[in-house]
Amino acid sequence: MDNIAGVPIVKDPPAWQSSSPTPDYHLNHIHPLIKEFKDYNFCTELDNLVRGKKIAYVAPSPHLKGLKMGAFIDSHDLVVRINQAYSVPEKDWEDYGKRTDMTMDCLNIFKRSALQKNTKFVNSLKFIVCPMINMSTTPAVNDFINRLSVPVHNVSDGYLLKLFEQVGTICNTGLAGIVALLNYEVESIYITGMSFYNMNTFGKVYNDTYHDEAAKNKNFIAKPNKDPSPRELRMDIHFQQPQIDYFRKLLEYNYPDRLKVDSYLIDNLNLKT
Repeated sequence: MDNIAGVPIVKDPPAWQSSSPTPDYHLNHIHPLIKEFKDYNFCTELDNLVRGKKIAYVAPSPHLKGLKMGAFIDSHDLVVRINQAYSVPEKDWEDYGKRTDMTMDCLNIFKRSALQKNTKFVNSLKFIVCPMINMSTTPAVNDFINRLSVPVHNVSDGYLLKLFEQVGTICNTGLAGIVALLNYEVESIYITGMSFYNMNTFGKVYNDTYHDEAAKNKNFIAKPNKDPSPRELRMDIHFQQPQIDYFRKLLEYNYPDRLKVDSYLIDNLNLKT
């Protein structure tokens, strides 16, 4: 395939920005099974769920607080949330919506632990998609997936490494999840609550509920001002500017038809409405 979600593959991708080894090094020295970049591993079961659907893709940025977008979010055919392991509490429904039909989850050890503690939430889901490379943790992730009653699609490491090379860093789960969904004939994806960590300025990046749940599950240390540091969030792995640049490319080929975005992204990316 000569493109990723409509964005043409370039022969001279951006310089690599990540403490993680380059995708090429992963293929030749680290990954035990995959030795080359792969095309997307299409999932028929996921296709049956998302084909022709209007999707609300909801990240937990605090900028949604007070905007009362919850009813609009819930009006979509499917509501997808990122690395979330709990039902949205009633106090957040007005701004963030109350439904969660699918999650994009990296399924690292912290996220697996959080999901294991909340089986009622997990069993309420229609699908879990893992758009993050597993590598040496593949056996543990597969064992976890096999114990779930919810269908799971694990995006191929070979495809993700191809994506990461084109972006120039290891993507956030949120961005990789958008790319995964764009491989299906969805009607549209409305992206909201996604800020690329305040457009790479950090500070308070999560709403209070998500922050408290993440801290409880040892993703980072809870702080009174609820602003996890770039170091705790491992931003040495996930550089934000290359992802912002690639997201602009995704919008160039998919906005405003298949990709739709909230006012935060419109304003910060200077998009036409």
